[in-house]
Amino acid sequence: MPATSINPFFLRKCFVILFAWLSVFLLSGNTGCGVDPTTRTFKVADVEDFSQMGWLDAYDAFHALMQKQYAFGDWKRVDWSALNNRIRPKVIIAESAAAGDDYITAILEYTRSIPDGHISWNNSIFGIIEPNIKGSYGLGMIGLDNGKVIANVITVGGPAATALIDVGSEILEWNDVAIATAAAQVSTLWRPNPASIATNELKLLEQYRALALDPVGTNSKVKYLKSDGSGPFTVTLTAVDDNRQIQTDTGLWNKVDDANPIKREILASGYGYIMLGTLESDDISQDQLFNKFKEAMEFLTNNNVPGIIIDLRGNGGGSDELAAKIAGFFYSEKTFYEYQNLYNAQTERLEIVLPSADDSYIIGWNLPLNITPQSLKYTGPVVAIVNPDSVSSAEGVAMAIKNLVNGHVVGFYGTNGSFGMTGGGAKLPLGYQISFPNGQSLNIKKEIQLDSQNGIGGIVPDVRVPRTSANMITYAKKNENDDVELNAAVAYLQSL
Repeated sequence: MPATSINPFFLRKCFVILFAWLSVFLLSGNTGCGVDPTTRTFKVADVEDFSQMGWLDAYDAFHALMQKQYAFGDWKRVDWSALNNRIRPKVIIAESAAAGDDYITAILEYTRSIPDGHISWNNSIFGIIEPNIKGSYGLGMIGLDNGKVIANVITVGGPAATALIDVGSEILEWNDVAIATAAAQVSTLWRPNPASIATNELKLLEQYRALALDPVGTNSKVKYLKSDGSGPFTVTLTAVDDNRQIQTDTGLWNKVDDANPIKREILASGYGYIMLGTLESDDISQDQLFNKFKEAMEFLTNNNVPGIIIDLRGNGGGSDELAAKIAGFFYSEKTFYEYQNLYNAQTERLEIVLPSADDSYIIGWNLPLNITPQSLKYTGPVVAIVNPDSVSSAEGVAMAIKNLVNGHVVGFYGTNGSFGMTGGGAKLPLGYQISFPNGQSLNIKKEIQLDSQNGIGGIVPDVRVPRTSANMITYAKKNENDDVELNAAVAYLQSL
């Protein structure tokens, strides 16, 4: 992966960085509080380049930039002073020792401390993360609804399998600490993902994952009951390089095909299914994405399907306009979607603006983005399947579906809880770059919507798939022919 690229999975509403100046139109007198519309301008913030500064100076500049532009500092109650007091001394020590990895690790700790899935690094960060999670114990763990923690993944021939831990084994203790406590205490600093964590739900998933990943050669003591209930047994496992097998196997369900992100079919049950894998693509235009979704809707409605399932798992977001247009297939009246409260580098404050469809100018100030009904409208029940890898504008589609009288959301877990607009950014020394949101999505009351606060946010399923041992073991296999969440969505539609 190119060292200078930003991971697109977590970039939402990318149009914010595609143009430097937005033209202003006078529209129906709705131009703001007494500001002359002929002179009022909107300037997109540039990605700041601190790469040629000294390390401490670059950190100080980045910290000042975050305080100035980050859109959710107050909403998430970020204590900037406390954060700086914790991180800055580490930066000073790293620069004094010329320890580049320590320097970047300190800033990684800074960004990980802010719970927002839109705060993300370019792929160079994996060079810092990887040595700390290169080893695995050959097992993955997951929490169940009954409070137990089981091994739902076991690598053939790995350390856990050699120690006779099997799939379904209940993990009781980790290094002599009760498993629930051990999970709550483990750091997610080395999460194998460049983005921060927004919700408590995702944090716990990543903490189970973190216990199972360590530097190669690390020893951990595990107390467990086998799946047949025998035991308890205590073994010491040594982490080995498994070529990222456990990292992969413990990841969330994601069957998105980047080359063909929108797919449709009629399931054996007779229900319609659309995989909506993205709302932005480097290779497919927004018009093409919309047309592919429209074609899918036409196909399903022409076949009179009794219900439609929209699969948003693994959808990293993209265009809000596209999200609202897609929602229009299920709405009969114009409906509010959001206000876009964006950082204006000209005035150095957040302002509500509505960009044009082609992102080349501003339609007006203080105007909402609405869901506009499409000529084709589906009136049957609609179900969205989500997980924490449903990020940003994908969460907006889930929101629009959940708000329907006949709309529902299904999943083991909720969405990512990161709904802001990414447009802020900084280049750091040593080839690293960080992106962050400098815009907010507001509801009709002009309050922040969906972004997490105190670990709670996103779209919560109204139909929770039970986290039983059998379900979580099946889920971990990621077998398309035995998709637990999809099966639950079908079963729910059948129950209506």
